[in-house]
Amino acid sequence: MREAAVRVQVLGRLRIRRVGGPEWRLGSARAESLLGYLVLHRGGAHARQHLAGVLWPESSEAQARTNLRHLLHGLRHTVPEVEQVLELTPRTVAWRAGAGCLLDAEEFERHLERARTTARADRAAALADAVALYTGDLLADCGDPWPVAERERLRGRFTDALEELGVLLHAADDQRGAADVLERLVREDPVRESAYRELMRAYDALGDRARAVRAYHACVSSLERELGVAPSAPTRAAYAGLLAVEGPDPPRHGGSPRLVGREAERRRLSEAWRTAAAGRPVLVLLTGEPGIGKTRLAEDFVAWADRRHAVTAVARAHAAEGGLAYAPVVAWLRAPGLGPALDRLETAFREELARLLPELGAHEPPETLPEDEQRQRLFGAVARVLEAAGRPVVLLADDLHRFDRESLRLLHFLARAEPNFPLLVVGTARPEETDRGHPLHELLGGLRALGRAEVLELGPLSREETAALARRIAGEGVDVDRLHTEAEGNPLFLIEALRAGRLSPRVQAVIEARLAQLSAGAGELLGVAATVGREFTADVLGAAADVDEATLVAGLDELWRRRVIREQGLDAYDFAHEKIREVAYASVSPAMRRHHHRRVADVLSRPQEATPDEVCGQIADHYQRAGDIVTAVPWALRAADAACRLHANAEAVALLDRMLRLLRERPASPERDRLELDLLTALPGPLGQVEGYSGPRMSATHTRALELAARLGADPAPPLLRSLAVAATVASDFAATERYGGQLLALGRESGDDVLVVEGSYVLGIAAFWQARFDTARENFARAIRCYRPRQRAVHLLRYAQDPRVVCQSRLANTLWFMGRPQAAERARDAALAYAEETGHQYSKAVCLIFASLLALDMRDDRALRAHLRELTALDDPAPHVRLPAEALFGYTDVLDGRTAQGVRRCRQAIVRMGGMQQAPGMSAVLHRILMGAAERAGDAERARWAAERLLTMGGAAVVWRPTALRVRERLDRTEVTRRHPARNG
Repeated sequence: MREAAVRVQVLGRLRIRRVGGPEWRLGSARAESLLGYLVLHRGGAHARQHLAGVLWPESSEAQARTNLRHLLHGLRHTVPEVEQVLELTPRTVAWRAGAGCLLDAEEFERHLERARTTARADRAAALADAVALYTGDLLADCGDPWPVAERERLRGRFTDALEELGVLLHAADDQRGAADVLERLVREDPVRESAYRELMRAYDALGDRARAVRAYHACVSSLERELGVAPSAPTRAAYAGLLAVEGPDPPRHGGSPRLVGREAERRRLSEAWRTAAAGRPVLVLLTGEPGIGKTRLAEDFVAWADRRHAVTAVARAHAAEGGLAYAPVVAWLRAPGLGPALDRLETAFREELARLLPELGAHEPPETLPEDEQRQRLFGAVARVLEAAGRPVVLLADDLHRFDRESLRLLHFLARAEPNFPLLVVGTARPEETDRGHPLHELLGGLRALGRAEVLELGPLSREETAALARRIAGEGVDVDRLHTEAEGNPLFLIEALRAGRLSPRVQAVIEARLAQLSAGAGELLGVAATVGREFTADVLGAAADVDEATLVAGLDELWRRRVIREQGLDAYDFAHEKIREVAYASVSPAMRRHHHRRVADVLSRPQEATPDEVCGQIADHYQRAGDIVTAVPWALRAADAACRLHANAEAVALLDRMLRLLRERPASPERDRLELDLLTALPGPLGQVEGYSGPRMSATHTRALELAARLGADPAPPLLRSLAVAATVASDFAATERYGGQLLALGRESGDDVLVVEGSYVLGIAAFWQARFDTARENFARAIRCYRPRQRAVHLLRYAQDPRVVCQSRLANTLWFMGRPQAAERARDAALAYAEETGHQYSKAVCLIFASLLALDMRDDRALRAHLRELTALDDPAPHVRLPAEALFGYTDVLDGRTAQGVRRCRQAIVRMGGMQQAPGMSAVLHRILMGAAERAGDAERARWAAERLLTMGGAAVVWRPTALRVRERLDRTEVTRRHPARNG
């Protein structure tokens, strides 16, 4: 057989590469469509007129041929190798007859033919080879009509192969393999009833009847949702055979009643879908009171979009504490519909997403990057997954008001991403649970300004809609007028009242009455499920409830049949409504709640299994609700560390604060003190990022940590020492700064930890600099630069939020200037700026540019000052301790540009905004130095003198510019003498 020249993948996204070579970058969807057509129709030449009509059926013949000519020209320019496989003439285009081609679709069908003709014993291997090749539908990214028929044919062969393979594996007693294959089949074809029956049999053979029953529940809901039909008699019989006890006849229907009303809202969602499908991302937010049907409408629309071949993914946020930052994003990315896109994602993007999905990465976690860089890369990787789906994407964001800040930021990014891709986000939210400062308002405000967000408020059902819903649930004979009056058009109230068979003025009482009808076993299981949270798996529920399989299966089935819970995905359940979970949880006694929470926490933290970071916060929450704060704290610390690695500092602070508050309610003991010290040691890192180091919370944290360390006879840990040193420097308590810096340096030298040596040297250098002890400052900055290891950069950034090489090199430049070495100062400054540009860490670069600007001001290098400030304006919104000196420096340049009064005023306003609390070391001295220079250049002697006097009398860090202030005062004095006695100086 002739060796293939190129390998072509048409199952999924089109990929072409020479055997052993890199993938071709075709540059456009139209180019992919053309090459896909040619490779699938090899063996003959195609008239250009015919190809133009296939690719541009709606264009005129002349325009279509012009488009084809431009496409071929661009393709030959973008991928020169294409001429090795294409034969072009003025009238025809063909896949070159002599060009070998290994095509995955042909290989797929060869394996299927081998399976058809081989002995039964070898058939499973051939089928497994075939389905392994099927990485997606034919040319999944191609929206042209020409491949549709062939796509459906190949997809049909693929799903048939999956079912046959599942049956063969079941017969060969490979039940795990059969279940995996059949799960894939029901994801691909959710209305293939025979697949559910085979899946039920496979799980039953594995001894996992809970999952077997779960498969039936999924079958009922899928058939009802997609086709409006009930399962057939054979499927119901298979289900009945799973139940170990006598029970009611197998249910024919499950889930929620079909949606009633909401016609206007559905039209608006359909319009948003068309907008998104055209390539313009849109967010539609459904609001309204609890039970009004927000989630029901959103789910109905997502199912509608799924039937139109959209890729759909669902994420729900829950009221329970402990969720990891980006948890909703993780749920979206793990949706079955995005699996193929993840599988074919480029390596760099997969490695980035391993921060959220550890299963995508190697054994080592990805390196923590600077906050801005890491967020940009992570957001870009998520966008690439959605783009790689090759079809419009619909994301359901249920209870969007409970999403974490980072997930909301991601949605903002996706809606504004360039280039645009077809994305519709359908969210639900309760306005009463969001205050003015809620991050959801920031998201909505930003997208509304771009015309990419719409809010739909759902009102109550009309009397006619109430009647229609009542007939669907209870048939005829319902007192509609009374029902509509009592329920006030609230669908949840209506449904629960009809299922409970009673009306009540409160929806809670209606739900309580319905739950009271459950059997004792189902009621006990319900209490545990409500403790787990809104969504739960049968495995976790069974282990936490400590019941045998028969009891678990019977209880789950009863809860599902009574519409208390519903299936969620292929292996989980969810409460039919959050309000039902709340009522069920409230009905559990406090003692049993604590018992249930402990059982759930023990199950989630099973020592024989590796616990992923994403559940550590949940485990901590369950233990603290069980009253075991001692066991909760280590899990909370791990969850906070995971949040910090994702730069979700506000979430980390909130978690640590909650643990501190609960821990302090316990009686004093050495164990409690040790745990509190652990929490207080972890808190300053994220707290410093959120609030800075000069606030009262940071001060209280430090004071209490030192008190506990002394009581326990323990030395403060390095992160605490570093935080104490920074806070002392900000407060101009340089003796304390040197004490803590010296301890850090000593610890680093004793342990051989270069990170601590660098950070200790940085702290000592800063303390010496702000005391004008420039020889000592130079020595410490030089040591920090010398001991810095690039491979440890991520550790510095994660623990201490800046790159010490950039900052120390920058501050060394200012130090050398004050030592009278201007040329060395310029070289050090240039080295700092170059490294800051190389690393790309925004905060470190901003600090570097501020001190480079101060150096330019001291050197009276106006040109360099302007250049540094131009670079500063190109950075993202800086921290306050960068923003204030930047504002004053811009005031200085106003003076240089002749806007003297405005410039001096801007410098003064920066000082006023600082208030009485410095946000960074030497802040007050820096701002007064800038004002002094600006006022002197503006000829405002009064302001210049005032600033000089302040520098001479304020003490602390102002000593750095004491000689400069004295010189300015002397110049002002001479000018004043000259002004008063011109003759004496003539």
